[in-house]
Amino acid sequence: MLGKLKSWLVNNLPGLNSLFAENITDSLKTSESEKLLDELSPEMYQQLVDAVENLPINQAEQQAIISSVDEKFESWQKAPNQANNSVLILSSPVTAVSSILSEALEEWAEQKKVSIRILPLTSRPTAIASIKTKLEHYLESLSTSNNSTKQQPEVIIIPNLSWCFLRSLEGLAGIEYLQSLLCQNPQNRFWVVGANQVGWTYLNVVFSLQAYFGEVVTLSEIEQKELQKWFDPVIGQFDITFDSPSIDKQILDGDKDNKEHYFDRLHSISQGVSLVAAQSFVKSIRYQEIDEAEETSDTRQLIAQLPKLPSLPALESEEQYLLYSLLLHSDLTLSALATSLGDEEFQVQARIQMLCRKGIVKQKEHTYSINPIYYPPLKQYLENNNFLIAQR
Repeated sequence: MLGKLKSWLVNNLPGLNSLFAENITDSLKTSESEKLLDELSPEMYQQLVDAVENLPINQAEQQAIISSVDEKFESWQKAPNQANNSVLILSSPVTAVSSILSEALEEWAEQKKVSIRILPLTSRPTAIASIKTKLEHYLESLSTSNNSTKQQPEVIIIPNLSWCFLRSLEGLAGIEYLQSLLCQNPQNRFWVVGANQVGWTYLNVVFSLQAYFGEVVTLSEIEQKELQKWFDPVIGQFDITFDSPSIDKQILDGDKDNKEHYFDRLHSISQGVSLVAAQSFVKSIRYQEIDEAEETSDTRQLIAQLPKLPSLPALESEEQYLLYSLLLHSDLTLSALATSLGDEEFQVQARIQMLCRKGIVKQKEHTYSINPIYYPPLKQYLENNNFLIAQR
């Protein structure tokens, strides 16, 4: 970027020699890092976190799901004996796929006037051997409805496939059971299943699941403008302003204002994943002193610096496998995590606590998951180290 700036200065300002241009660009290298703003107070930080967590599900994600499902459902209804009777919605391991899918499809079903059944699992069953039993309990009526010659179409929704398996000897029976149901009564039953990309890649290698799911749709990135629209209520509530980008960015992208620069960067580093963007947004907010000449009761305002992702710390081999298991399953209890790794709980507990202290893993009650802001660099790191992250 600085090389482009130097070239621009020389080419567009004839009186400026190359050496002087180099001196200018050297002075800009630290301009962004030199903006030392005050950290937020714990109270203000928590208020921001609460406000962001209370934002509604991003409409762009909901509409992408509704559009994809509606298209596949219409094709199936027109030719139930020929079209695929299922659609798989893939998202990142840190996307709240279950809530997004359930909310979006309840709205869609109301519009379409169709009957839906949502698998009422809200987490992975604690007793791993009972996963298949739980699925049979909730879905047992499906296998008994095959004798009906004329039925109303029924839409079955599995919000999160990750909760239907654990990578272990006993933890895959539920997937085999679902596999058998997908082939039953395809003329009257349409399936919508949410899954994370890493877990799906693993299951597809083990079970060749793509042969059973005719349509696989990956949620696209949330675009820059959609991210900005999503955060606008919080920006307005806290009267957040946006810091100026470095001078090289201002010169090279002079037609953009500070807010556009900010959301360009946020979109880029988050890869359009809403929870990564949300954490990056909150962590970019700082206090800035207001000119004392201004008449105001508060001498500080909230300002958003250009967001950035944290650096991934050094990871031991055992930590890499643990983090991969969390990506694979989206979230795990300590017991399930130990089972998936084939280790004793006390061994895993020591590792997980270290990763929590490093900030890569977060704990909510008894469940562990990847801290979303670390997802982009962790995904790349594990893929570079030959972990099965995406289908090759």
